[in-house]
Amino acid sequence: MTITGSLDGSDLVLRRTVPASRARIWRYLAEPDRLATWYGTYDGDPATGVVEVTMTAEPGEPATSPFAIHACEPERLLTVSSSVGEQVWKLSIELEGGSDGAGGAAGDVTHLALRHHDLPADMLEHVGPGWEWYLDRLVGAVTGMGVPGMDVWDAQYMSRAPEYAALGR
Repeated sequence: MTITGSLDGSDLVLRRTVPASRARIWRYLAEPDRLATWYGTYDGDPATGVVEVTMTAEPGEPATSPFAIHACEPERLLTVSSSVGEQVWKLSIELEGGSDGAGGAAGDVTHLALRHHDLPADMLEHVGPGWEWYLDRLVGAVTGMGVPGMDVWDAQYMSRAPEYAALGR
């Protein structure tokens, strides 16, 4: 499989075209029960600017960490940051096209871009395949087509690591 990520300066950007309205996709980013179907869940009030996110999609003990909310424009943009070890990860998801509002329209198509800001080149081969997996899970949850599990991780996702490593050279 070919990677969908590219570099924009030091930012890793991955894109998906999703057959759904921005409103539908936004619910899978903002509502804890829907977020849990592909990524994890959160506790806390987003209006405070910080929520506790528990990642539940990966095997092992779920990891919980605070996520600071830097920008939240419903159905358009979400920018958050969290500490991963000693590194701060700043992430943005942008939604374009598609309809807004609760209903959506038949034939809706929304363009989604996930931006991992300031990602060190030596992390591309590890982080890139992970975001591919999570975005495929998001699309699968939104569309009802099912989410990929860890059973396909090595063959379908980690096999892309060399292509991601090459982006940083």
